[in-house]
Amino acid sequence: MADYKSCFIIMPITVPEVVKDRYRDGCEHFKHVLECLLMPAVEKAGFRAIPPLARGSDLIHAEIIKQLETTDLVLCDMSALNPNVFFEFGIRTSLNKPVCVVKDDLTKHIPFDTGIINFHEYLSALEPWDLTKEINVLSEHIKTSYERSEGRNTLWKYFGWFFAEFRGKKVNNR
Repeated sequence: MADYKSCFIIMPITVPEVVKDRYRDGCEHFKHVLECLLMPAVEKAGFRAIPPLARGSDLIHAEIIKQLETTDLVLCDMSALNPNVFFEFGIRTSLNKPVCVVKDDLTKHIPFDTGIINFHEYLSALEPWDLTKEINVLSEHIKTSYERSEGRNTLWKYFGWFFAEFRGKKVNNR
């Protein structure tokens, strides 16, 4: 596995009280999403999956920042609209590095600024008869997101050149 590219997964760790009733597996829901869907799909896509869990005596924030900065790809699950996930997504975006975005079918919308990025919607029920297909489809989304990113963050890929060019012209016109 040493030759594999790395993919850090950012996602909700807990289920907010206000949406816990939506998920049949309650407070364990995102643990199941990680173990049954996200990790298998990342690995099937050819990446070494790095879960959002700090181990030992690591400072959690330092480990997250390190992974956001160094991994080849970040898989960002925006389900349940977790503020910490959006914060980490913002950090990764500012570093101009590839991100692959997903959300579950119970999260009806994601905010406008991030909604312009192509995302994959997965079935939150995690039914055993759907999992193989879900893993395969998500795996393809991960591979395509990484390949099409050309090593850059999608937002900067399309909008960054405009701002850099605009700034350049402004500086040149002084």
